[in-house]
Amino acid sequence: MSREALAVCRRLSKTYVTPSGGIEALHAVDADFHAGEITAVVGPSGSGKSTLLRALAGLDRPTSGYLSVSGADLAAAPPGQLRRHRRAVATYVSQRASDNFVPHVTMREQDDGASVPLLGEFGLGRRLDAKPVELSGGEQARAAFALALARRTPLVLADEPTAELDRASAAALLTALRDHAGTGVAFVVATHDEDVIAVADRVVRLDRGRVVTGDVPHVSVRNAAPGVAGAAVVTARGVAKSYRRRAERVEAVVDGTLDLGRGELAALLGRSGSGKSTMLALLAGLQSPDRGEIRFALSATDPSLLPWRELAFLPQRFGLLPELSIRENVEYPARLAGASMDRAEVLLERFGIAELADRPPQETSIGQQQRTALARALVLEPAVLLADEPTSHQDAGWRDAVWQLLVEAAESGTSCLIATHEEAVAQFATRVWQIDSGVVE
Repeated sequence: MSREALAVCRRLSKTYVTPSGGIEALHAVDADFHAGEITAVVGPSGSGKSTLLRALAGLDRPTSGYLSVSGADLAAAPPGQLRRHRRAVATYVSQRASDNFVPHVTMREQDDGASVPLLGEFGLGRRLDAKPVELSGGEQARAAFALALARRTPLVLADEPTAELDRASAAALLTALRDHAGTGVAFVVATHDEDVIAVADRVVRLDRGRVVTGDVPHVSVRNAAPGVAGAAVVTARGVAKSYRRRAERVEAVVDGTLDLGRGELAALLGRSGSGKSTMLALLAGLQSPDRGEIRFALSATDPSLLPWRELAFLPQRFGLLPELSIRENVEYPARLAGASMDRAEVLLERFGIAELADRPPQETSIGQQQRTALARALVLEPAVLLADEPTSHQDAGWRDAVWQLLVEAAESGTSCLIATHEEAVAQFATRVWQIDSGVVE
């Protein structure tokens, strides 16, 4: 056992007891985490990364094994000691960025003001008076990390902090990681991001709750073949949308103009806060544009009138029904339409969630929930699929598998428009539109 290790795990195991049975999230994990170092915890979705971080944070008590942080045995710690640990020793950044905030107060009011300079460093100096719900997903991720650093605890545990960030936005976070590690902070980062892994001092690889050596198997994908799209099924001309934020008017979309062809796999590529989620919400009929026109060449021209079989939407927050199982969530559109359930079973297998099918979504990982939501969107083989960041919480293997399924959906006739910050989309999409400051080009 290294004297320099701030946190030590020995044969650490965690089994969750749920109504659907026991779930072994960690099995006999041995790992050391050192002050002044960045440790990347990597592995497939559902491999136990988040559970390991929550144990180190004192949020989940291990089922068995030894867990020491700053010399304190957390496995046997009484509740009062765990509260002190969470207050003074460890800071946890949840994978869902919105869960890191007090929802009804502004960013300036989230703490005692210590985070204000850091929020400025992360490009959020003009958003100090905004409430969390007024921030984009990427802005929430940056703000959550800034708040975590402001607590100045010796251990920071960050779960997928760059999942919703474009590469430029993530660069500031990586710089902060390296700089604060230089002051002695120990960072443990659950991640699929190769850039995070590149700056890490150590890498712990998990698969099915166990520490493994070597690379986790990677799923290959063929590139989408560039081709000629069919006649336009979705047309947007000069679409604009603004919001009133106190005395300020925010121009979220300034000029949204595009044509999505039948059977096309296209992408709307932009950084955090560029307007891509708003543009997708407008195309889905969830919001009405201030000006401009959106038309569908389907059973109705207005997207708000189209059934799921013709227009499916995957939101960035998934929208799964917690009272239904994974299978029931995927089947839900088919049941409403009186359609066969055969397609649902195929998608459960293809998305690697068949063995989880009887669990409620909250008993699965965020990546598995994201794949469930995409399977639900595809279950009726819709004419149009609009998907907001469908691979943001996937490891490299599942990211490619998701793209493979999207390629196949397009080949089968579904017109797919994917909003993403991932520049690698260019190798899969037949067409890529850039969006910046609300302008689609």
